[in-house]
Amino acid sequence: MKVLVTTFGGDSGRSGVGQYIIQLLREFPSVAPDAHFDVALFEDEKDVYITDPSRTRPITCPNRLRSAMRNLAWQQVAMPRLCAREKYDVLFVPAGNRRMPYWVPCPSVGTFHDLAILHVPHKYDRLHTFYNLHVLPALVRRLAIVVAISESTKRDLIEYVRVPEDRIVVIPEAADTTRYYPREQSACAARIAQRYGVRPPYVLFISRIEHPGKNHVRLIRAFHRLKEAENIPHQLVLAGSDWAGAEDVHREAAASRFSSDIVFTGFVPAEDLPDFYCGADAFLFPSLFEGFGLPVLEAMACGIPVACANVSSIPEVAGDAGVLFDPLDEEAMAQAVRDVLTNQTVRARCVQRGLERSKAFSWTTTAARTMEVLQRAAEEGRK
Repeated sequence: MKVLVTTFGGDSGRSGVGQYIIQLLREFPSVAPDAHFDVALFEDEKDVYITDPSRTRPITCPNRLRSAMRNLAWQQVAMPRLCAREKYDVLFVPAGNRRMPYWVPCPSVGTFHDLAILHVPHKYDRLHTFYNLHVLPALVRRLAIVVAISESTKRDLIEYVRVPEDRIVVIPEAADTTRYYPREQSACAARIAQRYGVRPPYVLFISRIEHPGKNHVRLIRAFHRLKEAENIPHQLVLAGSDWAGAEDVHREAAASRFSSDIVFTGFVPAEDLPDFYCGADAFLFPSLFEGFGLPVLEAMACGIPVACANVSSIPEVAGDAGVLFDPLDEEAMAQAVRDVLTNQTVRARCVQRGLERSKAFSWTTTAARTMEVLQRAAEEGRK
């Protein structure tokens, strides 16, 4: 089977969607030894996505086409020609909620990560909002099969995009257990302190700095409440690049009496993330909406107690292994953080169940099930 995989919309591996693409491309050759993969990517992304040159061939796209509109135009015109010329059995679009062709001459499968636009007002600018609400649904309905990364996303696809249920397959993500596993806390915290100026002990939230969707402002207020009430020695570490609305988050942090204990690290490369997790006393995930919530699983795999929002897909991921809270209730959030920091019974339960929970997800399984979907689409396309 000959497969074309696109990486567009993956942020060069810097986002959760990008990590999803990287992990699948890493696993595909071993779970599908008879398949051949071509990977459409930008010129400077070969080292990011191509891990097995003998089995994956890069199809480069000029970097000048990085803008969303130019890239979408390339997919509508050049990609159908590429698919016809190379006679692919199936096209796989892993960032289907960001990039999607209208038509290609082979069956197409796309992964849909979330419909956050419907749940978080003002998440995108007017152009992106129009595309997500009025253009993307029509493109998604043209896919042979849609992969949803959670039951929450599947429900949105059925209700809002009107994709028939029998054309949706739920395949969850996973934590990379070769990277995320328990390590000695003091050593990890020392490395983070040296590289990023973080003073242990600390609690951690890893996400792009985005307002209002990631809910940093309420987390900062909850942290302020906890510092006042309990006089905890912890810093709040917010790891991630500035995104839309980041100025509101920085303003809230600067206004806090505990601003010196609120640390913004900027973007953290993947190789440093395990130390961030393992050096923390707790991982916090207050996001208002997630298609999956992969950092929750990564923290659990590292043996770190987790407190997270009880909305969208996040409870699917956390199961009974985390302390859940209403992300709109700052006092409830502060109480959840208090529990995972000071209640030793809660901490021990979260650590044990989190490690067990993380083992229920596997990138090898995710890749194998995705290949089954691609094979099914290719076979249906030949009929």
